[in-house]
Amino acid sequence: MTVCTGFKTYFIGALVAFLLVLSGESARAAGDPDLLEQLVQPPLISAPSISADGHFLSGLHRQTDNSARVTIWRIDNGVDAGEALPYERLDINWMAWVGGGRLLLSLKENGLVLYDAHTQRLRPLIDAGGPRPGELPPFLLSQLHDDPTSILMQWEDPVEPGYPAVFKVNAITGQSEKIISAWRPIVRWWASPEGEISLGEGFVGRKQKLFARRQDGDWQQILAKDFFTGPAVNVLTVETGGATALVLSAHAGDTRALWRMHTASGEMINQLAGHPSYDITAALIDPVTDIVVGASYEESQRREIVWQPQNIAAQQAIEKRINVGKLILIASSRSGHRKLYQKRSASRPVAYYIYDSEDDQVILLPVNPGTEALPLVTTRNVFIPVPRMKRPMQAVLSQSKLGDTGKAIVLVHGGPVSRATGNYKAMVSWLTAAGYSVLQPNFRGSSGYGEAWRRAGYGEWGHRMQQDVRAAAQWLEANGTASAGDMCVMGGSYGGYAALMSAMMDDDLFACAVSLNGVSSLPHLIAHLNTNRFHMLTVPRIQGRLSLRTLKRRSPIYRADLMRMPILMLHSTEDANVPFEQSVLMAKALRKEGKEHEFIILKGAEHVLRRASERRIYMQNALDFIDKYLGQTPAANTSR
Repeated sequence: MTVCTGFKTYFIGALVAFLLVLSGESARAAGDPDLLEQLVQPPLISAPSISADGHFLSGLHRQTDNSARVTIWRIDNGVDAGEALPYERLDINWMAWVGGGRLLLSLKENGLVLYDAHTQRLRPLIDAGGPRPGELPPFLLSQLHDDPTSILMQWEDPVEPGYPAVFKVNAITGQSEKIISAWRPIVRWWASPEGEISLGEGFVGRKQKLFARRQDGDWQQILAKDFFTGPAVNVLTVETGGATALVLSAHAGDTRALWRMHTASGEMINQLAGHPSYDITAALIDPVTDIVVGASYEESQRREIVWQPQNIAAQQAIEKRINVGKLILIASSRSGHRKLYQKRSASRPVAYYIYDSEDDQVILLPVNPGTEALPLVTTRNVFIPVPRMKRPMQAVLSQSKLGDTGKAIVLVHGGPVSRATGNYKAMVSWLTAAGYSVLQPNFRGSSGYGEAWRRAGYGEWGHRMQQDVRAAAQWLEANGTASAGDMCVMGGSYGGYAALMSAMMDDDLFACAVSLNGVSSLPHLIAHLNTNRFHMLTVPRIQGRLSLRTLKRRSPIYRADLMRMPILMLHSTEDANVPFEQSVLMAKALRKEGKEHEFIILKGAEHVLRRASERRIYMQNALDFIDKYLGQTPAANTSR
């Protein structure tokens, strides 16, 4: 960690700053150090999944050095000890069970490897002709349950660079056969469970295009929609037989509903599930029959709509048997005798349970010691009126058991096409344990609330989206949760940008601002995004019809003279989403104007802080900084 308040300049391609190192750690550490260690530790087991034959469990297992290693357990032998493969979380793109007890891993640097859990053999899946680093990453299209020796995959076609072909791969020998060649503009193929390639999806500029196979074997375009103005279609899966697909679309209303679509024509056959206020986010597929049985959406917590009586009864029976509250089914053996469930809460990390129906046995996957002693966090939805919108802004208010203490944090989520929920978040637990109320606003531009709410944020960075952050602070004041001057604003990525903008605009409400990997210059961000392949799907959300002059006026880096409160910035040197230079130049501008600020460099970290050491630096320094300007709160260092 490097803490910086001064700079000398030099050039490496573009102007960056020479960082004057002042100290390595904060002089005073606020909060409970034991609690911080609990909160920053990665879970003992994460990303678990059950093999199709039900014998094995895969997951990321925390090691003594806090790295997360790919590990395989034989469920019959318990999950206390497993076989660790030579790959950490940062080494892999994804992993999936194929053909019973074989685990397929897509590596970032070395293509595809296959681990046979029955023989404990690890080998390259394809020696030659397979996906190569630097090309389009491989993608699993279908596990072909009726043919467990084979799988369908897509990866970049050497004949058409930048576009994927479809390959049928023998999961035992590694031999692959190209069955569909790549052609523009398709970048994603869709296959049925039994391997029927039914849809191709591509993007041309802002247009989303879907193609379907005709009876003569050729392909025809069935959809072309502007991604921003038309009701885009989000394909979830092709159903058994290949004639229909499950998609999310708002073509019949403002919120996205779950529809069954005819794959040959793109015609919407019938709406399966919808909600008047929230987007449907996922389809619930029975893992044994591959039949859609329900849908889910996010309120402040996940909600499910299930219409199959047998699935409702089975879920209720399992929840009664495990007796920990609402469960989410995330994986299952093909026979259905072993199922993996997830339990979410506001105060605890995700917990996982395996239920074996043959033995009526429940297995709780190991969790971090002391998890049950984490501070209780109460959350509730609040609704805040905002100008020019018919519906109020939903926000999540989190507090400790002490309730209102007179001091609060407005925590702005990133994305910004994302959303805050009431699920467990380590930073929220850390702040509430220190006595702060935490309000997470789902400002205009957030996802999950329909097309009108999402599109109301396009071109509104630093304007109406920023007004919503201010409205959140005003709500805290009006409801007696915190007084003006007893609040700080913080966030990461877009949330960091919003915190920097509030430092310029809202000093009558906030006393300080904290930015993690935050954007400081919209022109610089747009230039960076324009180097990406699908920049037309991201840049219009930010730029809209704004001139360069307006973009600069909405960029903190050009308005440093107007900053009116102390600012803490942290930025990762390996951030591929928001380049490190954004905070380097912001810190230089603040120093030039003589503004009070601190700048912490997270060496080797990425946009998402994956290491415990990185999360510890962020959380400890954020609380130290907030306490410095809001004063020690009544609950700080006491509540557990």
